[in-house]
Amino acid sequence: MWKVISSKMFWLYAVAVFAVLAIFSFAQIGARNSVELKQLPIAVVNTSGNQQSKKIISQLEDKFSDSDAQLKLINVKKESSLKQGFTDKKYYGALVIDKDFDKSLTSQQNYLKGLVIQAKTKDVPEQAIAANAQLKTQVQAAKTMTQTLPTQAKIRVITNQGMNAQASSVVTTALPKITNALSQGISQKMQGVLKENNITLSTTQWQVINAPIKVTTQTKNKLPNKSVSGMAPMLLVVLSWLSSLIGSILLWREHKKHAENGRFNLSTINSQMITGFVISIVASLSIYFFAHVLFDVPVPDTGSFLLIVTFNIFIFYLIQTCILNWAGFAGWPVLILVMLLSMGVISYPKEMLSPLFLNGIYSWTPLRFTMDWFTNNLYIHGSSVTSTTDFTVLISIGAVALVLIYLSSLLKRKEK
Repeated sequence: MWKVISSKMFWLYAVAVFAVLAIFSFAQIGARNSVELKQLPIAVVNTSGNQQSKKIISQLEDKFSDSDAQLKLINVKKESSLKQGFTDKKYYGALVIDKDFDKSLTSQQNYLKGLVIQAKTKDVPEQAIAANAQLKTQVQAAKTMTQTLPTQAKIRVITNQGMNAQASSVVTTALPKITNALSQGISQKMQGVLKENNITLSTTQWQVINAPIKVTTQTKNKLPNKSVSGMAPMLLVVLSWLSSLIGSILLWREHKKHAENGRFNLSTINSQMITGFVISIVASLSIYFFAHVLFDVPVPDTGSFLLIVTFNIFIFYLIQTCILNWAGFAGWPVLILVMLLSMGVISYPKEMLSPLFLNGIYSWTPLRFTMDWFTNNLYIHGSSVTSTTDFTVLISIGAVALVLIYLSSLLKRKEK
């Protein structure tokens, strides 16, 4: 027993265990604990465009003007532009100020003004009012102002839920909180005036004064039921990477057995490509069966889903085979490391990642493009702009890996 403990290999294994736990902790715990919401793009549409709504937008812009602010407000001229903006994943959410917003606030202010005039003149004799032209005009104006109960000013909060489930949760909480705070601010001012003039309101009147702004919520690209709380794209990335990892290692070992002197030639590499593509098809069909058929994860279009999954698995296969052909089984830990590091960051919006994880991992991992593509396919239909970018990047990475795979045959011949 003491021989094992005192041996160099035992302590080498202990260091290896420490290193693995350190990497795993850094990738999984470190990334999640350092998440901080910053500069999340939110569209603001002012369909009213009058003085009061402009003032409110100006206040919001001042509130989030700092570079460390949680939200980044982006002015959008037309509400019709939001649909394409959500589809292209430009905005995580939006604030839409109703076209009658200023009109409603003005009617509330006039109503309050009328109540104040009525409170101040209620004890004035009618004869005195009739004798004073100015006072008579004020009383008549107050009667007109209070004749109709004012309506609540309206603001809509729209959440682009399919873009990212975690960001959607933040937006769903943050935006109504901001707009409700605006409403409370206006309400407190009006309540102060009422208290100062000893004005008592009915229940119906109080509802408008207590909540001058009505906030409604709306969801775009809504997550379907049984979508694993929006985590289906990330789980598909994990399954795709693991299936290609298992396939690449098994096929690499099998081809190495049949390779002359353990070295790959062009014929062997051609066989790797063909068998790898077949494995990718089998893996994609298996993922579709388990995810959609067995566990009812919604798949909008089976054909496009299978094509995308097969393509991404084969790209992963090329990356992994490239490393295995050049580094052998010693390259296997690198593949595991890529997956561990990537899984800690790709589920979060890039705006929530710290600079360390954003620049150190998110910026280079190919898995984020696959994640984005799966998200488009499952939740955001018609997002051709970002899907085209994902395809371009992944096909470029795959092409480089393919060239290096074939170049590995030359390296082996040179070594011989």
